[in-house]
This record gives sequence, C-alpha cells and structure tokens, in this order.
Amino acid sequence: MRMRAGLVLPLYDDPWTDPVGRILHLADLGIPGIWVRDIPLLQNDGVDRGAGFDPVALLSNALGRGVPFDEVGTAVLCLSYRQPLTLAQAVATLQTLSGNRLVVGVGAGVRTSVNEVYGLDPDLRRRHFIHAVRVLDDLLRRGAASLPETVRFECAPDASPPPLLLASNDPVALRELTGLADGWMTNYVTPQRVPTELHAICPQAVPLPSTMQLTLAVSTADQDLPPTPEPYGRLTLVRVGARQLPGLLERYDEAGLARVLVHLPLDNADGSQLAALASALRVTDLATTGV
Repeated sequence: MRMRAGLVLPLYDDPWTDPVGRILHLADLGIPGIWVRDIPLLQNDGVDRGAGFDPVALLSNALGRGVPFDEVGTAVLCLSYRQPLTLAQAVATLQTLSGNRLVVGVGAGVRTSVNEVYGLDPDLRRRHFIHAVRVLDDLLRRGAASLPETVRFECAPDASPPPLLLASNDPVALRELTGLADGWMTNYVTPQRVPTELHAICPQAVPLPSTMQLTLAVSTADQDLPPTPEPYGRLTLVRVGARQLPGLLERYDEAGLARVLVHLPLDNADGSQLAALASALRVTDLATTGV
C-alpha cells in the first residue's frame, strides 16, 4: 500500500483567513486529506504560530459541506487539556459525520508555559496522556468495559473505531501505549530514519506504522532547490524546489512511511505552493488514488 498524504491546517501563519473556503479549495485541488491542529493557547514568545479554530468544530463544519477527502484527521488532539470521557463523544460524532474517514492523532501538549497554565508538570502531563489514551481506546474500540454498570457509552451503529495515532516522543508513554495504537506520529525525519526512529526513541515500543508531519516551503522560483532543512521555531522547515518535491515524496514512500502530513507555513499569496504540492501528489499517485 502506498503512502497516504494530507495537508495540515491552517495553511499559513494567519489562521483566520476563510478556513472553510480554503478547505473547499483543497478539495478542488484533489488533496487527499485534511488534518487540523488543537492548540487552545499559544506561547507568547514571538515564535509560536497561530493554530486557528477548535478542531472538532472546524471538522464538523467541513464535513457538513460534504467534502470528498479520503481522510480527515487531527494532528493532534491534546489529551492533557481535555476530559477524555467527553472527548470520546466528540470523536465518535466526527467518525459518524465523516462516514468512517476520521483518523485521530493524539498528543500530550508540548508547550511548557501552556502546560503550566493547565497545572501540568511533566509527570502529571504524562499520566493524563496515558490515562486519556486508555479511556479513548476503551470507549471507542473495546465496548467501554471500564465503565461502571450504572452508565454506558454509545456510538452510532454504523461507526467503526477510528485509527488512533500517538504523537509522543516520551519513552515511558510509548512503552505503555503503543500496544493500543494503530500508528505513531513524528515531526521531520529523513527518509533513512523512517524505519528506525520509533525504536531509537523507545526500544520497548511495539512497532507501528509511522506518520510524519513535514513542514514545507515549496519554492517555485528555484524549482530545482534540493531539500534543505532549517530550524523553524520548535520544528524543522524543509525548503524544496517544486521539481524536487515529487522525488522527495517518493523517497519517503519507498522508506515505508505510512502517511505524510504537509504543513505549508509561508504564504506566497499566489497559491503556487499549493498548486505545486497538488501536482507533486498527482505525480506520485497520492492525490488521485487516495491509498
């Protein structure tokens, strides 16, 4: 099976520019999937960038428009900031509205000052994350066996359990949770590191298919620019020429990456980055096959 592909919203640093209109535009371009972020508070450090709307509300709105994406996903839901019993209902609702196209990426929240506002030290953050993953797994996939007999959790009868992806580099959490998950999410790694990265972080982790969030600046001016990583806040930005982009995606596909989620953070105002990305996905069959 070929690598899946999706695009992470918001497209650029300004998250408030017609998000639904941009989603519909992505559908017109043939982008296979859309993924939304969950960042309720930003660090006031001059580096942290806008996250935009609540992910559940935004996906619900988009799904109500009948968008044709092969997948819709969260990259990622921050479980340490949400009550897991209530979140399970929101996830189950999205899965039903999507017609079983939802993929749930979950994380613990990496912004230190935001965690402090939520009263989370590193140990409590980890414990909340592990507990919440177990609750979601139980309610969405195992019949809510952990609930007392006095209450029950219901999903729509035609809803299937959504795939659950762990976005964590915490060896303790990975050791505890990879046996419950369908995949692991990471930020930029080279194609050579794809097969070994999870095991390098946690040798005790159950092997999982990997999804990577790749922050790209697609150059249409220097179309032969080779992939060039550079620091970008907490992430790594990869600058790459438009003609080099299909080859980069092919290398990740050949390395066994299960899914690549592209974030385009730099607005070039004319849409050429988006057009180049859609073209590269078509060249590698990712936009048209959806597999």
